[in-house]
Amino acid sequence: MRARITFKIMFVIILSIVLIGLIFIICDKAGTGARVYNPIVLSDYTIVHENNECLNTKELLYEDTKYLYYLPCASSYDTYLVWTDGDKDLVKNALYYEKVTINSLIEHGLEIEKHEK
Repeated sequence: MRARITFKIMFVIILSIVLIGLIFIICDKAGTGARVYNPIVLSDYTIVHENNECLNTKELLYEDTKYLYYLPCASSYDTYLVWTDGDKDLVKNALYYEKVTINSLIEHGLEIEKHEK
């Protein structure tokens, strides 16, 4: 009887350890796809225009408390940032999700017109 209780306790302990281990493995695997983008850390990218056609109208790209930033032609739908790890984002999305700053884009050579509000 005593051996049976000991066996049950050992079984519950081992099963608990296995389940906790599986939970950690699943959480770790789920987290590997997530990236925290920090403009300071991920500042190495290339600006790529996939379509060289330009609609001759300014397009609002970004605004802050003091300025409006325009692309000289409507091309945000085909202007991408290609990161060193191969990922790519639309410029507008990268700004919206704070993966880059407007100043970083200007420093990397993106043509932007800056107007006061």
